[in-house]
Amino acid sequence: MNLDHFSESYDDARAKFLDAARAAGASVTNYPHPLGGGLHLDVAVQGPKDAANVLVIGSGTHGIEGFSGSAAQTAWLASAPTLPADTAIAFFHAHNPWGFRHRTRVTEDNVDLNRNFVDFASPPPNPGYAEIHPNITPETWNDASLAAAFRWLDGYREKIGEKAFSNAYNGGQYSHADGIFYGGARRQWSRDAFLAAARAHVGHAKRAALVDFHTGIGPYLEHVYVGFAVPGSPLWERCRAWWGERAVNGQGITHKALADYKGILTDAFIAELPKAEVTTTVVEFGTRPRVEMQRAGMAQRWMRFHGAKHPERLKQVQAEYDEAFYPSDPKWRAAALEQSREIIARGVAGVSAA
Repeated sequence: MNLDHFSESYDDARAKFLDAARAAGASVTNYPHPLGGGLHLDVAVQGPKDAANVLVIGSGTHGIEGFSGSAAQTAWLASAPTLPADTAIAFFHAHNPWGFRHRTRVTEDNVDLNRNFVDFASPPPNPGYAEIHPNITPETWNDASLAAAFRWLDGYREKIGEKAFSNAYNGGQYSHADGIFYGGARRQWSRDAFLAAARAHVGHAKRAALVDFHTGIGPYLEHVYVGFAVPGSPLWERCRAWWGERAVNGQGITHKALADYKGILTDAFIAELPKAEVTTTVVEFGTRPRVEMQRAGMAQRWMRFHGAKHPERLKQVQAEYDEAFYPSDPKWRAAALEQSREIIARGVAGVSAA
């Protein structure tokens, strides 16, 4: 397994991706971020531009999680497999390039892009988060402050139940700009760039699909499918047929109850293509247990709003955060590449099936 497809910076990942795309004969379109500095959403299309069947492979919705998704995209392009007739793959590289470069999940505005696809005239309410926020936002990052935060979270979860807890904690909130899983107060550039790219490269398709690569949920060295299809619906049946039973049964998901997420990218992709048959799934490469990932979520917020006052501590917390979303373990990286290839291949077969 060629681990050279992995990178240690956004710029290196982008360069490898673009080199592989051009070497594979893919057409490349760049969407420059208004902040400049070489930040882009890059789209590489392999196959006919007017193909009736288009599979989108996305990376970097959550910034730092883009390292593994980028490697998967680059590895596939480098292998240059033959596609079925009338079928194309559109690789969307770095939905959130700012977060990718700065090794964080959020955008330049502390926004979780995967909660940003909402109507801001009436954003979804989440009163539970207002209770949570003051209890998970310590100014001092140490064992005592974290233990206090988790004691409170455990009590709150016990009081309201797993489902309500997940909805309140990470379903998406629009009230605390300095909080976690913040969906924002306005449309992010990354949201508009993604939708523009979907229209431009997939809008003509009769059958479209999206696989969005993430990290952080699931057992180590394994992947899980986080789908949002209603059981028994046509979308659910297609996911099951393409990727197997595990694509719809929650196998490996470490959350006892998934949140009813608001403003997610896969839903927006479906809405943007009303004339096509659209299939979507989110694939998570597992990294750490859920409690450690919750700690990482709080760490991201602490680093942004308090870390500058504690530079030595900041360096340590950032290193831990990196490992939570982008493990350096060669075995983990090899497993992610191997699994991603099968996932993409199944997506190609599914979207191209008559």
